[in-house]
Amino acid sequence: MEVKSVAVIGAGRMGSLIASKLPTEMKKIVIDKDRDKAREVAEQVEAEYSDKIEMAAAADMIMMVLPTPTIKEMVGKLMDVVKDGTTILNMATTAQIEPAMVLNNRDIAIIDTKIIGHAKEIFRGEPAIIVVNTADEARFAAIANVLKKFYKVVQGDSSLVETINSLASSEGIKAAVAIRKKLQTLNVDNDWINVAIRTVCAGTMKAFTEDDLGHFARELVKKLEQED
Repeated sequence: MEVKSVAVIGAGRMGSLIASKLPTEMKKIVIDKDRDKAREVAEQVEAEYSDKIEMAAAADMIMMVLPTPTIKEMVGKLMDVVKDGTTILNMATTAQIEPAMVLNNRDIAIIDTKIIGHAKEIFRGEPAIIVVNTADEARFAAIANVLKKFYKVVQGDSSLVETINSLASSEGIKAAVAIRKKLQTLNVDNDWINVAIRTVCAGTMKAFTEDDLGHFARELVKKLEQED
């Protein structure tokens, strides 16, 4: 299954990230209801742009990078314009494709495809994993090829991504707030606190994932893992 053209619908932070990682040789079009935003992203990634959904009609693969409430309506609009054989990726983290959204009498696949990662951090070079919820090996291979600039593209249960991202975000925020509160009681300057959170805390977390902790941190990990 060869993909020669891709349409990215949604020119927000994640949409612009995805557009920036598409293969350079591939024809690309960025679509957003805000034409100026679409143009800005398109200029950065050497793509065409539009504020019209109809412009996605010729694309072999369409990526919906939109807020959850808009997904169902967008699928309905796309069904009226896309060609047979098109692969549509639903990349809204908290929106899952309902069986009723898929038209069984047409060769169109709508596939939940979710990103484990934070857009700003991915822009900075941090890894992201894309989870594709399909058993269709040919379509998966095509998706993996289009998104090959990401750290990993895997087949799996994409519904888990919402829980993973939500848990990681909420626990990270809890840690940051706790650190700030404790250091504020010591009258530590806010700039110092911010650097401690951004470099010491975040850096230690990264070292943990890379198994690169110092002796003190390793001992602390052992202690915490032994606790109930």
